[in-house]
Amino acid sequence: MKKIKVLFFLCCASLFAQEELPENYFSNPVKIPLVLSGNFGELRNNHFHSGLDIKTQGKEGLKTYASASGYVSRIKISRYGYGKALYIKHPNGYTTVYAHLKKFSPTIEAYVKKKQYERQTFEIELFPQTGALKVSEKQLIAFTGNTGGSGGPHLHFEIRDNQERPLNPLMFGFDIKDTTPPVIFGLYGYPLSEYSHIKGRTKRIKIRVSKQKDGSYKSDTINAYGKIGFGIVSTDRQDLASNNNGVNKIQTMYNNQKSLEVNFQLKIFEP
Repeated sequence: MKKIKVLFFLCCASLFAQEELPENYFSNPVKIPLVLSGNFGELRNNHFHSGLDIKTQGKEGLKTYASASGYVSRIKISRYGYGKALYIKHPNGYTTVYAHLKKFSPTIEAYVKKKQYERQTFEIELFPQTGALKVSEKQLIAFTGNTGGSGGPHLHFEIRDNQERPLNPLMFGFDIKDTTPPVIFGLYGYPLSEYSHIKGRTKRIKIRVSKQKDGSYKSDTINAYGKIGFGIVSTDRQDLASNNNGVNKIQTMYNNQKSLEVNFQLKIFEP
């Protein structure tokens, strides 16, 4: 029989130690303060969220600007998913993605409409030739909208690496006011084998947690045997937002040693 006390640290941003990221290379794609309705790595119905959902003050049609210089590498229009989406490739190998758009800038819109008429289809996916649609940083590229699988007006924004894997945009130096620590609403223990039990029980139990002065959470001591797991219900909120978002990083301590860490820095698969 083992007695276990687990310490949890939650945070809404993370460091990417494996490589040096170009901080301050990418600029704000909209000329309003960045307030999020969705965070990177949040668990959705069937996937983890692969970007930031930027609030657009409850309306469509806000001007959207290229976050850095480059060229349009992909355009996709669908009634579902990302709706009207624009992909811009940058000289440093990264790609930025702008989704759920209402419409594109006049030059890009004309290019798309020509292809739609040629193919006689509204839904379309285009891969313009390299350099055919060049853009400079802060150049108008589109207008925010609510197209595709969107639950309300916003801009879905991503930064992808040279393998097209979405990274957490918060690692690139974007200024989002957030001094409000995440909150744990529930901690659960799970016996994971037929011989395991927690507090003498073989089914899931709720474990009481208490918040510490440093913002971490400490659980009650529990008696357990065998292989067990933990589940956490937690959210994070930015200072200027009334909605809750998911957390990016969860770190646990066992006997004062770092144990399990979940850190959403990079997402391997696109939804």
